Amino acid sequence: MKPSATIIGGSMAGLFAANALFKKGWDVSIHEKVPVPLSGRGAGIATYDELSNLVFRATKNNNVLGTKAETRVSLDIHGNIVNRYDYPQVYTSWQYLFSTLRDQISNKNYYMGDDCVEIEQSDTKALAIFENGKKQESDLIIVANGIKSDLRSYVDKNACPQYAGYVGWRGVVKEEEISQKSLDVLSKYFIIVLPFNQQICVYPIAGEGKNHFKIGKRRINWIWYKPVPSNNLIKILLGKSGKQYQDGIPPDEIRDEVVNELFKEAEKKLPPQIIELVKKTEQPLIQPIFDLESVKMKNGRIVTIGDAAFTARPHVGMGVTKAAMDAFSMSEALGSKNFLKTLNIWEKNRLNVGKFIVNRSRELGKYLSLPKKKSDLIMPDVQDVLKDTAISLHDISNYEKYERLQ
Repeated sequence: MKPSATIIGGSMAGLFAANALFKKGWDVSIHEKVPVPLSGRGAGIATYDELSNLVFRATKNNNVLGTKAETRVSLDIHGNIVNRYDYPQVYTSWQYLFSTLRDQISNKNYYMGDDCVEIEQSDTKALAIFENGKKQESDLIIVANGIKSDLRSYVDKNACPQYAGYVGWRGVVKEEEISQKSLDVLSKYFIIVLPFNQQICVYPIAGEGKNHFKIGKRRINWIWYKPVPSNNLIKILLGKSGKQYQDGIPPDEIRDEVVNELFKEAEKKLPPQIIELVKKTEQPLIQPIFDLESVKMKNGRIVTIGDAAFTARPHVGMGVTKAAMDAFSMSEALGSKNFLKTLNIWEKNRLNVGKFIVNRSRELGKYLSLPKKKSDLIMPDVQDVLKDTAISLHDISNYEKYERLQ
């Protein structure tokens, strides 16, 4: 009889895990709480060779994952290029990558509207219990349902998301909706601008429909990090309906006055090309920035992967890549008949990698929360930010030193 796994969470981590385990001969079912197809709302993803290789292993899709920018630049307030750093990189959209992975999974193995509320385990089996009364028994349960996972407590009771003290406003705009003057810069480069105590990143990503990588058919993605203390975050997350949200807010609940204040600030602090980009965004989104660090990723027949185990701040651009690495390294450990023991070695290695990535993300974002005094804040050199943001693990010198210790 084939070994079996129940995967809780049908997003990136869950899909990578399913694809990896299918190729190892496992029976796999994926259970996603959301009852409708998932959407990334246009979010952009930086890719690296290590991610491309794992996507190929998962899908045998050897096509380019997105659109390429050869150079990173910074702009002054007038929109002139003042710094540049050559770092060829492919950028894609969450939706494109999700669809590429999802297409490999039969609908009979992917269950939407399945909310796992309880887990039980014995020496020989694990049992997932769902809100709708369904029960799923398997050899392993993989918790891959993100930073907000309640099921993480079955593995690590003390791991909780920590608010970083700032938010990321983000959005996407179709290239065809942007003036040619602005597009001459926005469509060619990965751009970083550093207003005091802030950062905004801009880059092209895949469009929608046909010819989604063709210039003119793509979209421009932006994310603007701004300090927001916890007491002010609550105010921003008060919805139009009067409902008070805690750690995120649906886009259609963001109040008009909050968006208008964002647009006014853009006019004061950003270059003209990016002002146009921000103001042409139909519905900016708010992403409060949290990070998460676990001390355990395995408890018997239950494991956590992806953001359910470690969530790094976005500056490292490692969320999807780390999830893929978690999944495929786990699948290698599961190739052993005595996989519960080999998973212990896997856990040790992934804990070390997760800690490294989260700590690096905290270092890269340390100037984005509100300081006690303005004089206490030291802004980084923009050239260093261009070199360090969203790069391959193998381009981080101290990671190579660390990797040799594994």
